[in-house]
Amino acid sequence: MKLTINELIEKLIESGINKEISERLIKEYTEIKRLYFLGKYEEAIKHGGRFSELILALIENKFSGEAINLDKIKFDELCKRIESYPKQSAKEEILTLAIPRVARSVYTLRSKKDIVHVKTVDPNSIDAYYCVAACDWMISEIALLLLELSEEEVHDTLKSVLEKKIPLVEKFENGTAMILRKGLSKKGEILVLLYNEYPERLPTEYLANSVKTSNIHVYLRLLEKEKLIHRSKYGVKLTQLGIKYVEEKLLKETG
Repeated sequence: MKLTINELIEKLIESGINKEISERLIKEYTEIKRLYFLGKYEEAIKHGGRFSELILALIENKFSGEAINLDKIKFDELCKRIESYPKQSAKEEILTLAIPRVARSVYTLRSKKDIVHVKTVDPNSIDAYYCVAACDWMISEIALLLLELSEEEVHDTLKSVLEKKIPLVEKFENGTAMILRKGLSKKGEILVLLYNEYPERLPTEYLANSVKTSNIHVYLRLLEKEKLIHRSKYGVKLTQLGIKYVEEKLLKETG
């Protein structure tokens, strides 16, 4: 069974976690996933640091019953306090030692972004990849240990966190897709398909078959002229301007 974001928050509150902590923690988690999806790695890392503060606030709230001021979290002090709690079970070991240590590693990346990296690759993409994986693990452990969800429920719930608020795209066995929402132009359908698969490039033939047009090159030329897409021999991909257009124009018009 897959929980919605609101249901996940409600489950946290029902388990005894403060409402503001629950809401802000899940909000940060979804923001990290969104930013990473968009390739905004440095911003994702910054939000990973904030998520780490909030997950410590959640654990402190669970063990002490105290809802600390979320705008004045002293990370090191709070982390040490949580790590000092008695560990009489594997569950307490994970909550008061393993999670705080992972949270500290993410928080450290956020705090040390001026560190010198080898420049052969983009260090932010590597750091952001770790931050997302670490946050996935921390929120999964919270769901397993505090909410007592099954592994399948946790997997399905977290997988759905980044479901895009776009016209539903359904894929078929013949290698095409269909947007199950009326009212979009052919250009709009192309942009939505590209957004749904971002950052992957899609073959021109796939786009033509999915939106059912023999004039695909005409539409692609127009979209490229507007700088909403980029074409290469490997396929078609949205630009950052294209992503912004879909989110600010098409989602609002069809949401």
